[in-house]
Amino acid sequence: MQQKEYLKIALLAVIGMIIFVSLFSSVVVPLSALELELNLGISHRGVTSLTVPPFGMVMAQTHLPPLNLQVTLNNINLEMLQEAIPRFAQEEYIDQLQHQIRQFLYYFVLRVLALGFLGGAAGVYLSGMRQIKPVLMGGSIGLVLIGIFILAAIFSYNTMAFSNPEFEGVLSAAPWMVGLVEESIIKVNTLGEQMEVMATSIYNVFEKIDRIEPLGVIDGELKVLHVSDIHNNPVGMKFTSQVINTFDVDLVIDTGDVTDFGTPLEADLIADLVDFDVPYVFVPGNHDSPEVISRMKEIDNVIVLEEGKINMLGLVIAGIKDPSSRSVEMVVREKEVLQDYAQRLEVVVEEGEPTDIVAVHHPAISDGLIGSVPVILNGHTHSLDVQDEQGTMLFNAGTTGAAGIRGFQTRKEVPYSVVLLHFAEEEEAHRLIAYDIIKVFQLHSGFSLERVLLPQDVTEEES
Repeated sequence: MQQKEYLKIALLAVIGMIIFVSLFSSVVVPLSALELELNLGISHRGVTSLTVPPFGMVMAQTHLPPLNLQVTLNNINLEMLQEAIPRFAQEEYIDQLQHQIRQFLYYFVLRVLALGFLGGAAGVYLSGMRQIKPVLMGGSIGLVLIGIFILAAIFSYNTMAFSNPEFEGVLSAAPWMVGLVEESIIKVNTLGEQMEVMATSIYNVFEKIDRIEPLGVIDGELKVLHVSDIHNNPVGMKFTSQVINTFDVDLVIDTGDVTDFGTPLEADLIADLVDFDVPYVFVPGNHDSPEVISRMKEIDNVIVLEEGKINMLGLVIAGIKDPSSRSVEMVVREKEVLQDYAQRLEVVVEEGEPTDIVAVHHPAISDGLIGSVPVILNGHTHSLDVQDEQGTMLFNAGTTGAAGIRGFQTRKEVPYSVVLLHFAEEEEAHRLIAYDIIKVFQLHSGFSLERVLLPQDVTEEES
């Protein structure tokens, strides 16, 4: 056999293995009152996903090989689940469950290995190379490759990856789904406790399907919602309202461009929509005219931050309006003007009590403060972005209004986006401990959430 033939066999074997494993690896696992389905697929990254229809899917990058382990809750017997919950404290019952889980996992691994061999062999056979030697060679390649992937996944598997989960599904289910994984996998140690937390939560939700109660996710936090560039889009305001209610948001910070043209009509429309039940700090952008600023000041829960420093719920927020908000021109001001506003903002930050958050519309106005304040919020670019530079977390919420009318003028879909910041109170101060990136895509109505937990300082970990 020539070298080209060996390469052809290897390629066909890999393709056949991928197809067979992806299509036929599914296994139904009856576990107590739950019916789960395990499925393995080849992916661009190593992830584990938990799907609970109809609410959505939580996933995390848990291992190195490009395998996607999918666990789906297919069915649930509520009566059996209610009876089983007290038994999770019994060692004998947990031992039986562990034995049952091991058996299913062994069977699942053997099934996948067999599919790897059959897929590799079939890939070569169906190509027309039907001699025994190349077919067996293809099967062996498929078996060895999937075997290496599985071993690497087992030895590199990290359940703590679920500390930074990603969520896709129904907006109202996001806190519950993310909390379910965090409580049952991350915070609880023993299998019995994990199963009890998960079973109790699932029972409470499915017993009354319209009651999706979030678990204790990130205890003791202050939740600050960062929105920007709504651009007179009522859907963006509705999206903001849903996030506020779903995640029990304490404070909203808007970094500007709440309207498109700064007209009185837009100001009146937005004023009716911004009337949320939480404090709403508004830093004007280049599309926000004096008329818009004046109208926003009339709303009870809105605090317009034109230039200065305020204390909201213990958070010290410094900000300055965009220079273009002094008129209805909406143009981005010259570099010299932006630098002047940046210097004025630096003076504001230096005076008085230490600043927790800096909020501006144009990033150029806050760039000089990188490294001297913990958190900077801005907008203007319509591109959601998170950076950690010199100890400062920089957040750009993108466009909460999907760029307004501009969103329809571009071929590339622009998502509605916000960032939810979680602060922990520590000795009369607040420290950012996590953030959620939340997006909604208008064309296919897909909701996604990605949570990132921030590492603690070394001194805090040692203590």
